[in-house]
Amino acid sequence: MEYRSNEIKAGVFIVISVLIFIGFLIVIVGLNALAEKDLYRARFSYVGGIEKGSLVRYAGLEVGRIIDLTIPPDGDPRVELVFEVKEGTPVRRDSRAFLTTIGIMGAFYLEVTAGSPDAPRLPPGSLIQSNDVTAFAQMSGSVDGALEGVEELLNRLNDVLNEENRRHLAGTLASISEIADHGSQHFSMLANNLESLSSHLDETTDAFNRLLANNDSSITRSMTNLVELLEISQTSLNHLNSMLAEVDITFKENRAATSEIFKKLNSLTRNLEAFSQSIKEQPWSLVRKHYPPERTLP
Repeated sequence: MEYRSNEIKAGVFIVISVLIFIGFLIVIVGLNALAEKDLYRARFSYVGGIEKGSLVRYAGLEVGRIIDLTIPPDGDPRVELVFEVKEGTPVRRDSRAFLTTIGIMGAFYLEVTAGSPDAPRLPPGSLIQSNDVTAFAQMSGSVDGALEGVEELLNRLNDVLNEENRRHLAGTLASISEIADHGSQHFSMLANNLESLSSHLDETTDAFNRLLANNDSSITRSMTNLVELLEISQTSLNHLNSMLAEVDITFKENRAATSEIFKKLNSLTRNLEAFSQSIKEQPWSLVRKHYPPERTLP
């Protein structure tokens, strides 16, 4: 009888322990594990830091977990994440999924944006559009490459700035400094000369202004006379043009008479030439009326 009592106590203790264990599991896992879930999918080119059980947040609110990571059978090179969210989570057609972390060194999780209120709900099992975000692990490779490039650049810079080149550079800087010292004296002299020239130019300008002021009336009268002379010259040119036009008209009207005059002048010129030639050959004809009789030879 006592033996059966101990068995009952042991059985009661085991049952209570199991119940307590189940209670702890419920507390640890959460009552949400027993709730209905909606499954969705998203694909990413890089999923470093994401594993089964990673958090899923909707607009920053924790709503589920990653339940599987697979390679799609349709040939897509990206990795497909299958995740579950609370039933009724308003995942919309314009919602976007991306991977991020809580802080710089925090754990990776999947973030789903809320989308626009007017967009229709996306049915469970659908593929959510994703945005690939460069992770720190990917950036570190680029940073390592950049550091190697910087290190190589520094090495080459050290090769360029060796002892001999530094001496040449120091000599060049010393020469430039010496040239600058000599040049400063010439620049000072040039500045003084320019200042003197400027003062003389100011004096010349003042003298010219005074000359213009003193002869302002004479210059005005000269300009007036010049304008009047130009007007008279214009009038004379107009009269000359009119006279030439009249002469041209007269010449055209008397072209026949003029041609006859020129012909008579030409005939007169020929007669004068013949008369002159006759005078040269027989000058006595100017004083004798008759030619002397011709002599006959015996």
